Amino acid sequence: MAEQPRREVLFLTGTRADFGKLRDVMLAVQKSSKLTARIVVTGMHMLRSYGYTVHEIERAGLERLHLIPNQIQDEPMALVLANTVQALARLVHEERPAAIVVHGDRVEALAGAIVGSLANIRVVHIEGGEVSGTIDDVIRHSLSKHAHIHLVANDEARRRLLQLGEEESRIFVVGSPEVDVLTSTQLPGFEEVRRRYEIPFADYGVLALHPVTTELEHNRRNAAAVVDAVLKGGNWVVIEPNNDEGCREIRLELDRLTGPNFVRLPSMRFEYFVTLMKNASVVLGNSSAGVREAPVLGTPSVTVGTRQRNRVVAPSVVTVDPDAARIAAAIREAQAMGRCDPHSAFGEPGAHRRIVELLEGEEIWQPSLYKVFVDR
Repeated sequence: MAEQPRREVLFLTGTRADFGKLRDVMLAVQKSSKLTARIVVTGMHMLRSYGYTVHEIERAGLERLHLIPNQIQDEPMALVLANTVQALARLVHEERPAAIVVHGDRVEALAGAIVGSLANIRVVHIEGGEVSGTIDDVIRHSLSKHAHIHLVANDEARRRLLQLGEEESRIFVVGSPEVDVLTSTQLPGFEEVRRRYEIPFADYGVLALHPVTTELEHNRRNAAAVVDAVLKGGNWVVIEPNNDEGCREIRLELDRLTGPNFVRLPSMRFEYFVTLMKNASVVLGNSSAGVREAPVLGTPSVTVGTRQRNRVVAPSVVTVDPDAARIAAAIREAQAMGRCDPHSAFGEPGAHRRIVELLEGEEIWQPSLYKVFVDR
């Protein structure tokens, strides 16, 4: 009996965050006897202002990389989407992978889903069916309608996809890949992280603040409130904002954070960032790290403004409006909590293994590429 040809799985990564969560899946697929891996690297990975993190992907041992520069600094998201669709469509037309795997709610992931659905190539979407806020929800749900297979974190996400009219046979609850990293026993040590990123202090907070694309006129004012609160005291490791529209205004305010109490980093390896958060007194900002990752690690957090307004909020998360005095009070409240009990609504560990097993099996390859809307 002839051996079945290996299915080629094309992964799309555009940010430090999605790569950190999908790296082990990519490596497992690359080593599989039933699959082959192809990696499209684009987005923030290709910007030198974010540390040109394509090098991290190369160092991880991944092969068959396709590099797609899809933007220049401050280019509008609509053009980023168009650039990515154009370049990826040409690659997919030539290579014809069996599936395209995308993650989350970034514009590059949406490009991958659009290209796959229009080219009749199976689109596998990881961590759809969730809600957060702003344009991210619109992108995530749009992406889900293009996807043929949904690998979701929990039953709540599954219910939302059913509400969107998706067929039950297309939805698989696998957990969140990031939980595997957050609960890993192989994380780098705290002193190793400090040495690598030249962090001189052991007592600190982490600040990760991103633009809100639906509130562009308020971004700088809101960022100023956060910076004013941070300047009231303490040591801080500051992570550069993502590359969404409005990031320039955020950076202009972060430029005020200078001196020996501040370390500013363009990017970090995800597992190193996890160790950093795990040992912080507080995580501050509006990144999903404060409402998703920090609670799993038992680190209290302060989330500012509307960017994460619809996320599940753990007891260790303090939510506050973008007002300097209120933010400063919220920081003190969170730090007073000390270490918190781990909390996660994003599934149990083991997602990486479950995802690879599904890709190597037959179940996710059975649903038709012709989708129907199920009225409920």
